[in-house]
Amino acid sequence: MLVDFHMHSIYSDGVKSPEGLLRHAIDCNLSMMALTDHDEIDGIKALRTAQEQLDPEKTIKIINGCEFSADYKDKSIHILGYRFDETNKELRDFIKYFKSKREERIDEIIRRCNNVGYFISKDELLKKFPKTQAYGRPHIGQLLIDGGYAKDINDVFKGILRKDSPCYVPKVKIEVPYIIDIIHKAGGLAVMAHPKLVSSDEYVVEMLAYDFDGMEVYHTKHNDDDVKRYKTLATKHNLFITGGSDYHGIPGKAPDKFGDYLVSSENVSEFIINNEVDYGSHCICR
Repeated sequence: MLVDFHMHSIYSDGVKSPEGLLRHAIDCNLSMMALTDHDEIDGIKALRTAQEQLDPEKTIKIINGCEFSADYKDKSIHILGYRFDETNKELRDFIKYFKSKREERIDEIIRRCNNVGYFISKDELLKKFPKTQAYGRPHIGQLLIDGGYAKDINDVFKGILRKDSPCYVPKVKIEVPYIIDIIHKAGGLAVMAHPKLVSSDEYVVEMLAYDFDGMEVYHTKHNDDDVKRYKTLATKHNLFITGGSDYHGIPGKAPDKFGDYLVSSENVSEFIINNEVDYGSHCICR
């Protein structure tokens, strides 16, 4: 069986609606999927609504998810949360806070771009992405590409919106243990996302001192050596293994197509087991 536990929709920085993602999942014969928008969970309800129409027999098991933004030693860290209580007040209050900060960030990026001669506007953003629920750097990047200031999204991230650029605005910094605690208090599972993208295995090992439940070993950007290395780390630290495509649908950002990177259920069997049984807390049996 094939699964994908990491993807993004128009509720964060993806280009597909939850319905569109589900259609792709059906076409690819997925058995399980998780929508993991950045710091946002409203798309999950839309995904379930779409399933009522497109997959009424529920041939695809949907696991709720969210990719939370955190900070470790001034490094951006992503933490995947799964199987949490979507009605948990502390979780929802945190997401509401983060959304307000994200909107402030987008407005400031646009202001800074204009200050240095990259003329884009919030109105253009809203017109370009009318269905998007939350804007991020990739959306700003598309405006810059359309304006002729960059050739593709990689050019944007390596140039105009690189971290030492006058146009770059950092996300609000939230410590890793705080995010893990938010997830656990909502009864969820906390997973270190794509450790290779941390760009420092030393940091990865240091962070494993925190109360993670799992590690995303299988990911589009992980080659065979990476998978072997992180699988060894996960086993050593008694973490279950997850995997996903991290599909956004953004031109130039791998994977190009939904289904280009899928995960065999055999490789993430322990994670699947922990999502088939409700233990009533974040604690899992290993």
